[in-house]
Amino acid sequence: MLAPDALVLDGRFRVLKPLGSGGMGEVYLGEQVSLGRKVAIKVLHHDLHAQAGMAERFKREARLLSAVEHPAVVRIVDFGQSGDAACLVMEFVEGQSLHDALQGGPLFAPRALALLQQLAEGLAAIHDKGIIHRDLKPENVLISPSARGEQARLLDFGIARLVEPEAGSALSQVGVVLGTPEYLSPEQAVGAKVDTRSDLYSFGVLAYRVLSGRLPFDGPSPRHFLSQHASHAPLPLDRAAPQLSRYVGLLSLVMRLLDKDPAKRPQTANELADALGLAHAALMAFTPSQGTPVVSTNLTPSSGTAAFGVNPAAPAVPGSGTAAFGVPPAAPASPGSGTAAFGVAQAPGGPSVTAPPAQSAPRTGTAAFGTARISGSLGAVTGGAAVTKAQNVTVMLTDIQGFTDRMSRQTHEENARMLDTHDRLLMPLVREHDGRLVQKRGDALLAVFRAPSASIRCGMAMQQALWRYNQTVPDEHQLHIRVCLHSGEVLVTNDAVLGEPMEVVKAVEHVAAADEVTFTEAVNMVRNRAEAPAEPCGTIPLPGRDEKVQLYRVTRATEGSPFGAVLGLPEPGTRVSPLAGLRTKASQGVAFLRQRPRVMAGAGGALALVVAGAAWMAHANDPRVQARALLKDGKPREALQRLDAPGAPKDAETTRLRAAAKHMAGAHNDEHALIQGLDKEGRDAVEAQLLDGLAEDFGDNEKDLSARRALEALPVTTVRAHFESLARGAPSTKQWGALRYLDSKATEGLDWVRLYSASLASSDCAVRTKSALRLASLGDPSALPALTRAAETPPSGKACNPQTFNRAVEELKKKSAP
Repeated sequence: MLAPDALVLDGRFRVLKPLGSGGMGEVYLGEQVSLGRKVAIKVLHHDLHAQAGMAERFKREARLLSAVEHPAVVRIVDFGQSGDAACLVMEFVEGQSLHDALQGGPLFAPRALALLQQLAEGLAAIHDKGIIHRDLKPENVLISPSARGEQARLLDFGIARLVEPEAGSALSQVGVVLGTPEYLSPEQAVGAKVDTRSDLYSFGVLAYRVLSGRLPFDGPSPRHFLSQHASHAPLPLDRAAPQLSRYVGLLSLVMRLLDKDPAKRPQTANELADALGLAHAALMAFTPSQGTPVVSTNLTPSSGTAAFGVNPAAPAVPGSGTAAFGVPPAAPASPGSGTAAFGVAQAPGGPSVTAPPAQSAPRTGTAAFGTARISGSLGAVTGGAAVTKAQNVTVMLTDIQGFTDRMSRQTHEENARMLDTHDRLLMPLVREHDGRLVQKRGDALLAVFRAPSASIRCGMAMQQALWRYNQTVPDEHQLHIRVCLHSGEVLVTNDAVLGEPMEVVKAVEHVAAADEVTFTEAVNMVRNRAEAPAEPCGTIPLPGRDEKVQLYRVTRATEGSPFGAVLGLPEPGTRVSPLAGLRTKASQGVAFLRQRPRVMAGAGGALALVVAGAAWMAHANDPRVQARALLKDGKPREALQRLDAPGAPKDAETTRLRAAAKHMAGAHNDEHALIQGLDKEGRDAVEAQLLDGLAEDFGDNEKDLSARRALEALPVTTVRAHFESLARGAPSTKQWGALRYLDSKATEGLDWVRLYSASLASSDCAVRTKSALRLASLGDPSALPALTRAAETPPSGKACNPQTFNRAVEELKKKSAP
């Protein structure tokens, strides 16, 4: 133990008082003598420090840690020998631990994603220095006030390496726990070799808890957690947090992080940070007025977290967590509380920490689909999405009435069918009316239209399509949506709409009725009023203002088809085909029965069953439906047989399905020819499956001219948006093909260094080599760390010529030299 007022590290730091003690050492509150600022001093126990090689290892690891400079990482101030003890000095940070913040339940999603993105960026900073954290958990995260709101800080990074034996070392691991059972990766759980992707798994567990308030596994003992991480499937996040069910991308990202196979997780923390930034922008888009709150850190003695997350007087139970230095805290903690971030318990009479209350950042901008009304740059909120110039458009926002309730009471299969029907009926209508689908999140569609009248026609077509569908299914399976429209000047990125009009259209959504097309005065003033009659339907206050906005809705027909007559669709009773006639007459019958439910209830039920059965039979016997099912089962030849059979439709959808089947069968020239032969409508409706196939083709052979011609036959914006998403994904053939195609088109707005650096992790030697040469040609010095790592420790897979990577490193050094 060090006495108060003792000086360490050649007198540069003075010990003020002990904060606590753990199995690996003691933590003291200290002061940097030259500056008079508070620091935290960690002193390694003498008996541990005396072990062979530990002193030298401590210096080497501490030197690595001290090289990390990032706002999301607690900084190492100094390190060295003080007498016969090894000391590590870190900045003293006041704030609240993430563990304490979670005691009231999950964090509000925008706040959670902002903090998680900061942590991912901090994790990337330590990974760039070759450090693996190994013990990510809420107790090792501190939330401190900052000038821009709140800042998440990583603690204890890399400390576990001090006690992990090196290869060939005789140092025993008995009694040393590297990580916390609740947050261990499968690799750690089975004692396998870990890399930075192990941290990404632990990050997924942490994100799961932050968003849902619970862990993905139930435990309850450390032994159970180890087994579950190693071999059990986690509870899907949408079940643990039904309120997030509309944010499909976010749910998918967290579950990818929790994949047992490291190769199927995001491959780098930088990739993770980008994905979280985009998820944050998308979520802010759907909750535009919330912003990212700054939480008061006026802490009571029992809830504060000082310096390194030292948990004051918190009781613990065995197995509730693991101190970063390998042992549980000396003081007891409440069940499930984990450990203090530095693995020490509050010493008797220790300090309580009270940070000044954080002030919310001033609301200075225009809140909208990602442009939150908080201080800070647009890029920080949008997650780096490419932003185009402002344009005057009509924004459409749709959602399903009662969606959250239905998701919670339906089975997964029923939910999947519901969303598939929703997407199949509505999404093509956006393209048909010259709109651009910007986002699809669960039940919500976000689209923009240059012509206000086109947006109204699209909204009516959507309601008309759903009305027809609803005539064929029981009430409990019907879909009823709100269509909300507003016009104004916005910034449109690849997957977000930014600007005040988004706040307005979201406000419209709160009051709009299902089955209606509701729009604002701004749309009404510039639309073609002769196309559709409309009527006033109330007002809403402008968000953040005292003004009110007049709302209108398109006038529906008094009975039967709501907008069929306006859209020029066949009226009820018009016979177009035998099946269409059956549906039309059934629709008339259902309308009649609804007017006389008591008289005709029995007949109505029978008629509904007949109609539903006919519709189901027609759907199930459709060769295109059968072909899709066969393609999902990996049976392209059988799918082609269905599509080429007599009587199969000869339309664009069939052609696209044939192209997908040809790709799966390896007949790529036929695949490309079919795509090039599509008409404009068919090209505009191209599915992601076809684009994925073309990306794979291009990744296999960049000189494949037929693949390039097929890509260039498709809409440029569609290809670019999808390929940018693929390029940011994990290394794969389609990821590489998308990246190379975008590069060949000199696409702007992409971080080429980051994208090619990620491709250095590919198992394909040719991909790694081309990535290294491309990074060298870019001449950007920020690529040096990734190139150097690739030259020194190539990923598993086919061995590459190391000279290529060394030459790339030297070339880049020359180009970036001053």
